[in-house]
Amino acid sequence: MDLILFQPGDQSIMNNEGSEIDNAGWMADGPSGLCIEIVSLHQGMKQQVTTDVSNNARTSGRPIITEFTLVKYVDQTSVKLYDYCLGAKLLGDGAGAPSTIYIGRESGGKTMNIIKIQLKDAIISEIQLQTHPNDMPTEQFKLNFTEVIWTYTQQLNNMKPKGVKTTGWSLAKNAPIGGTFSQLV
Repeated sequence: MDLILFQPGDQSIMNNEGSEIDNAGWMADGPSGLCIEIVSLHQGMKQQVTTDVSNNARTSGRPIITEFTLVKYVDQTSVKLYDYCLGAKLLGDGAGAPSTIYIGRESGGKTMNIIKIQLKDAIISEIQLQTHPNDMPTEQFKLNFTEVIWTYTQQLNNMKPKGVKTTGWSLAKNAPIGGTFSQLV
């Protein structure tokens, strides 16, 4: 079973109202502190490509990285997230307080990261409240950011970590950043 968690960079946002995650159940590099359980997420990227053969790279501009769209059940953190959206407040400020999305795999009572996504200077750009005929209401919210780092954890069959692959991108610089946030303000 997969588990998706969102951890704001500024833990005071949670106001002791999120789900405390027992990090002892994680095999490696799991969350510490309060998290919001996520039902689903969506994010994309694309490169603008041209058919002009005179351009060897065939690109026609900068890459487009979409906002992260997350869906969660309405809960005690909802009103605080509304406040942050309407006030255009950062969910974590700078490289030292990234907001993090954990996508984990649960098996045999243990959880292992499949991919960890860190967002520098994340801000909620939109929230949509949704009701469903046979389920509890959900909220879809979008996260905008200045830099992103993706860390994929390779796994052995016994769920032990084999290694990690990391890449990152700065939207502000339109350049790769590897696995470390830039100090650009």
